[in-house]
Amino acid sequence: KPSHIDLKQNAFFAKFKVKDQVQRLNRVIGKTTMEWWNKQCENVKVKSFKPSSKDVVFEDGYEAMRTWAKQFNEPKSWVWARGNLDQLILDSFEEQLEIQPIWPFSRWRDVRTAVDFLYGTTQGYCKVETPPWVESFDKDLHITKHNPIDDCVFDAMMLMYGVGNETTGN
Repeated sequence: KPSHIDLKQNAFFAKFKVKDQVQRLNRVIGKTTMEWWNKQCENVKVKSFKPSSKDVVFEDGYEAMRTWAKQFNEPKSWVWARGNLDQLILDSFEEQLEIQPIWPFSRWRDVRTAVDFLYGTTQGYCKVETPPWVESFDKDLHITKHNPIDDCVFDAMMLMYGVGNETTGN
């Protein structure tokens, strides 16, 4: 099983141009979404929300994600998400742009449900204890809350190395 470092090194991240989504694709940014982003730390806003020269139009980022995902395209590989928001957003883009989904509906799984069932928790979080042969992991040192890659790494670490009946907040 991989370490948090392995997961970060193999992660995929693309940030889509917000202006393009609004102007060309007529996407809408809700008031509550803006309020939520305004409450996040600056480095997370820069990574995920504020425009940068690395941002891409949706179609380019989506095709890059499709290429990345092909390495995991086998029947026993699932797409893990914390809730269904990511799936709903991708489904909405796929329908609007009439593009073939990267992952079929049946491949999506919810992290919170799995963590609660696996470890007897009720909030979708648990403590992580890595075995001695895996590099030590401390969410307070290695995870920035709401950084998209870090959030995925933390979820994967809980699924692989979680321990029961002890919750830890996000």
